[in-house]
Amino acid sequence: MKSFHLHLLPALLAGVLPASATTNGFIVPSFRGEPNSETGYWESFTVAVGAPGNLADRPGATTGAVLTQFDSLGFITGSGNLYNLDGISSFSLTDSTTFTLGTVVLQARTLGSELDYNSVLLTYNDGIGMQSLAPLFRTELDRGTILGASVSSLWQWDLSGRNVDSYSIAFSAAGPSLSFDSMTLDTFNQFTQVPEPSTYAIAGLGFALLLLRRVRRH
Repeated sequence: MKSFHLHLLPALLAGVLPASATTNGFIVPSFRGEPNSETGYWESFTVAVGAPGNLADRPGATTGAVLTQFDSLGFITGSGNLYNLDGISSFSLTDSTTFTLGTVVLQARTLGSELDYNSVLLTYNDGIGMQSLAPLFRTELDRGTILGASVSSLWQWDLSGRNVDSYSIAFSAAGPSLSFDSMTLDTFNQFTQVPEPSTYAIAGLGFALLLLRRVRRH
Protein backbone atom coordinates (compact mmCIF):
# COMPACT_ATOMS: atom_id res chain seq x y z
CA MET A 1 0.00 0.00 0.00
CA LYS A 2 1.20 3.46 -0.84
CA SER A 3 2.43 5.78 1.92
CA PHE A 4 1.68 9.52 1.95
CA HIS A 5 1.58 12.56 4.20
CA LEU A 6 -2.01 13.33 5.12
CA HIS A 7 -1.85 17.11 4.98
CA LEU A 8 -0.78 16.82 1.33
CA LEU A 9 -3.72 14.64 0.35
CA PRO A 10 -5.84 17.30 -1.39
CA ALA A 11 -2.98 17.76 -3.86
CA LEU A 12 -2.71 14.02 -4.46
CA LEU A 13 -6.04 13.45 -6.16
CA ALA A 14 -6.86 12.76 -9.80
CA GLY A 15 -5.60 9.23 -10.24
CA VAL A 16 -2.20 9.24 -8.58
CA LEU A 17 -3.26 6.69 -5.96
CA PRO A 18 -3.24 3.38 -7.87
CA ALA A 19 -5.74 0.64 -7.09
CA SER A 20 -4.69 -2.85 -6.06
CA ALA A 21 -6.66 -6.07 -5.87
CA THR A 22 -5.07 -6.90 -2.52
CA THR A 23 -5.43 -3.49 -0.88
CA ASN A 24 -8.68 -2.30 -2.48
CA GLY A 25 -7.03 0.97 -3.43
CA PHE A 26 -6.31 1.78 0.23
CA ILE A 27 -3.22 3.78 1.18
CA VAL A 28 -0.92 3.85 4.22
CA PRO A 29 -0.89 7.05 6.31
CA SER A 30 2.63 8.30 6.99
CA PHE A 31 2.12 7.91 10.76
CA ARG A 32 1.10 4.22 10.70
CA GLY A 33 3.33 2.25 13.05
CA GLU A 34 4.61 5.37 14.84
CA PRO A 35 4.38 5.70 18.64
CA ASN A 36 0.94 6.84 19.81
CA SER A 37 -0.82 5.50 16.75
CA GLU A 38 -3.27 2.64 16.28
CA THR A 39 -4.41 0.79 13.19
CA GLY A 40 -6.81 -1.95 12.17
CA TYR A 41 -7.81 -3.73 8.96
CA TRP A 42 -11.15 -5.49 8.40
CA GLU A 43 -11.27 -7.96 5.50
CA SER A 44 -13.80 -10.61 6.56
CA PHE A 45 -16.79 -9.93 8.81
CA THR A 46 -18.49 -12.48 11.07
CA VAL A 47 -21.33 -10.64 12.86
CA ALA A 48 -24.11 -9.47 10.54
CA VAL A 49 -26.33 -7.51 12.94
CA GLY A 50 -25.83 -5.96 16.35
CA ALA A 51 -23.51 -6.90 19.20
CA PRO A 52 -20.77 -7.90 19.63
CA GLY A 53 -19.89 -6.37 16.25
CA ASN A 54 -16.71 -6.94 14.28
CA LEU A 55 -13.14 -6.43 15.48
CA ALA A 56 -10.28 -5.94 13.01
CA ASP A 57 -9.48 -9.40 11.68
CA ARG A 58 -6.16 -8.92 9.92
CA PRO A 59 -2.86 -9.64 11.75
CA GLY A 60 -1.05 -6.69 13.26
CA ALA A 61 -4.13 -4.78 14.41
CA THR A 62 -3.45 -2.47 17.35
CA THR A 63 -6.93 -0.98 17.68
CA GLY A 64 -9.88 -2.34 19.60
CA ALA A 65 -12.40 -0.51 17.39
CA VAL A 66 -15.65 -2.36 16.66
CA LEU A 67 -17.80 -2.09 13.52
CA THR A 68 -21.50 -2.85 14.03
CA GLN A 69 -24.26 -3.09 11.40
CA PHE A 70 -27.82 -2.49 12.66
CA ASP A 71 -30.37 -3.29 9.93
CA SER A 72 -32.05 -6.64 10.68
CA LEU A 73 -31.97 -7.75 7.03
CA GLY A 74 -28.17 -7.73 6.83
CA PHE A 75 -26.25 -10.99 6.52
CA ILE A 76 -22.72 -12.28 5.91
CA THR A 77 -21.84 -13.52 2.41
CA GLY A 78 -19.63 -16.49 1.67
CA SER A 79 -16.73 -14.12 1.02
CA GLY A 80 -17.19 -12.44 4.42
CA ASN A 81 -18.87 -9.24 3.23
CA LEU A 82 -21.65 -7.49 5.15
CA TYR A 83 -24.52 -7.60 2.64
CA ASN A 84 -28.08 -6.28 2.67
CA LEU A 85 -30.22 -7.20 -0.33
CA ASP A 86 -33.54 -5.57 0.61
CA GLY A 87 -32.79 -3.25 3.54
CA ILE A 88 -30.72 -0.11 4.10
CA SER A 89 -27.62 -0.94 6.14
CA SER A 90 -26.56 1.43 8.91
CA PHE A 91 -23.19 1.19 10.63
CA SER A 92 -21.39 2.44 13.71
CA LEU A 93 -17.64 2.27 14.30
CA THR A 94 -16.77 2.77 17.98
CA ASP A 95 -13.22 3.24 19.25
CA SER A 96 -11.25 4.20 22.37
CA THR A 97 -7.52 4.90 22.30
CA THR A 98 -4.73 4.98 24.89
CA PHE A 99 -3.80 8.53 23.89
CA THR A 100 -5.44 11.88 23.23
CA LEU A 101 -6.72 11.87 19.69
CA GLY A 102 -5.55 14.04 16.84
CA THR A 103 -5.96 12.52 13.38
CA VAL A 104 -8.54 9.85 12.51
CA VAL A 105 -8.47 8.24 9.04
CA LEU A 106 -11.16 5.81 7.88
CA GLN A 107 -11.01 3.92 4.58
CA ALA A 108 -13.78 1.66 3.31
CA ARG A 109 -14.66 -0.33 0.19
CA THR A 110 -18.22 -1.16 -0.88
CA LEU A 111 -19.74 -3.14 -3.75
CA GLY A 112 -23.13 -2.72 -5.39
CA SER A 113 -25.02 0.18 -3.86
CA GLU A 114 -22.80 2.97 -2.52
CA LEU A 115 -22.72 4.59 0.90
CA ASP A 116 -24.66 7.75 1.61
CA TYR A 117 -21.53 9.89 1.82
CA ASN A 118 -23.41 12.74 3.47
CA SER A 119 -24.28 10.43 6.37
CA VAL A 120 -20.68 9.92 7.53
CA LEU A 121 -20.34 11.69 10.88
CA LEU A 122 -18.00 11.40 13.87
CA THR A 123 -19.37 12.00 17.38
CA TYR A 124 -17.57 12.34 20.72
CA ASN A 125 -18.22 13.41 24.30
CA ASP A 126 -16.15 16.41 25.40
CA GLY A 127 -17.34 16.23 29.03
CA ILE A 128 -20.11 18.73 28.42
CA GLY A 129 -22.17 16.67 26.01
CA MET A 130 -22.15 14.83 22.71
CA GLN A 131 -20.54 16.73 19.86
CA SER A 132 -20.56 15.90 16.15
CA LEU A 133 -17.85 16.51 13.59
CA ALA A 134 -18.06 16.16 9.82
CA PRO A 135 -14.94 14.87 8.05
CA LEU A 136 -12.40 17.35 6.75
CA PHE A 137 -12.87 15.70 3.37
CA ARG A 138 -13.77 12.49 1.59
CA THR A 139 -11.47 11.22 -1.13
CA GLU A 140 -12.44 8.55 -3.64
CA LEU A 141 -9.46 6.23 -3.98
CA ASP A 142 -10.74 3.69 -6.47
CA ARG A 143 -13.88 3.00 -8.53
CA GLY A 144 -14.82 -0.09 -10.50
CA THR A 145 -17.96 -1.76 -11.83
CA ILE A 146 -18.27 -4.92 -9.71
CA LEU A 147 -21.97 -5.63 -9.00
CA GLY A 148 -22.87 -2.17 -10.22
CA ALA A 149 -20.08 -0.26 -8.47
CA SER A 150 -17.01 -0.91 -6.32
CA VAL A 151 -15.83 2.20 -4.52
CA SER A 152 -12.92 2.75 -2.13
CA SER A 153 -13.11 5.96 -0.09
CA LEU A 154 -11.04 7.76 2.54
CA TRP A 155 -12.28 10.15 5.23
CA GLN A 156 -10.13 12.21 7.59
CA TRP A 157 -10.97 14.05 10.83
CA ASP A 158 -8.90 16.36 13.03
CA LEU A 159 -9.68 16.05 16.75
CA SER A 160 -6.67 18.08 17.90
CA GLY A 161 -7.37 20.32 20.89
CA ARG A 162 -10.64 18.58 21.79
CA ASN A 163 -9.06 16.44 24.54
CA VAL A 164 -10.89 13.22 23.67
CA ASP A 165 -9.75 9.61 23.47
CA SER A 166 -12.96 7.91 22.35
CA TYR A 167 -15.45 8.48 19.54
CA SER A 168 -17.84 6.79 17.12
CA ILE A 169 -18.37 7.14 13.38
CA ALA A 170 -21.84 6.56 11.95
CA PHE A 171 -22.68 6.01 8.29
CA SER A 172 -25.32 4.27 6.19
CA ALA A 173 -26.03 2.88 2.76
CA ALA A 174 -27.58 5.05 0.06
CA GLY A 175 -29.94 2.19 -0.87
CA PRO A 176 -30.45 -1.58 -0.74
CA SER A 177 -27.98 -4.11 -2.15
CA LEU A 178 -24.91 -2.65 -0.46
CA SER A 179 -22.07 -5.09 0.16
CA PHE A 180 -19.56 -3.76 2.73
CA ASP A 181 -16.29 -5.33 1.63
CA SER A 182 -13.40 -4.05 3.76
CA MET A 183 -12.17 -1.21 5.96
CA THR A 184 -9.08 0.26 7.59
CA LEU A 185 -8.84 2.64 10.54
CA ASP A 186 -5.82 4.70 11.59
CA THR A 187 -5.60 7.04 14.59
CA PHE A 188 -2.76 9.27 15.76
CA ASN A 189 -1.91 11.34 18.85
CA GLN A 190 -2.37 15.10 18.48
CA PHE A 191 1.00 15.94 20.06
CA THR A 192 3.15 13.52 18.08
CA GLN A 193 4.42 14.82 14.76
CA VAL A 194 6.15 12.93 11.98
CA PRO A 195 8.58 15.41 10.36
CA GLU A 196 8.28 15.82 6.63
CA PRO A 197 11.41 15.33 4.50
CA SER A 198 11.32 19.10 3.87
CA THR A 199 11.45 19.66 7.64
CA TYR A 200 14.67 17.70 7.87
CA ALA A 201 16.10 19.63 4.93
CA ILE A 202 15.28 23.02 6.47
CA ALA A 203 16.68 21.96 9.85
CA GLY A 204 19.87 20.75 8.20
CA LEU A 205 20.26 23.98 6.25
CA GLY A 206 19.78 26.04 9.39
CA PHE A 207 22.42 24.05 11.24
CA ALA A 208 24.87 24.44 8.34
CA LEU A 209 24.38 28.23 8.25
CA LEU A 210 24.90 28.46 12.01
CA LEU A 211 28.10 26.42 11.77
CA LEU A 212 29.35 28.60 8.89
CA ARG A 213 28.80 31.78 10.93
CA ARG A 214 30.75 30.36 13.85
CA VAL A 215 33.64 29.39 11.58
CA ARG A 216 33.78 32.91 10.10
CA ARG A 217 33.88 34.48 13.56
CA HIS A 218 36.99 32.47 14.36
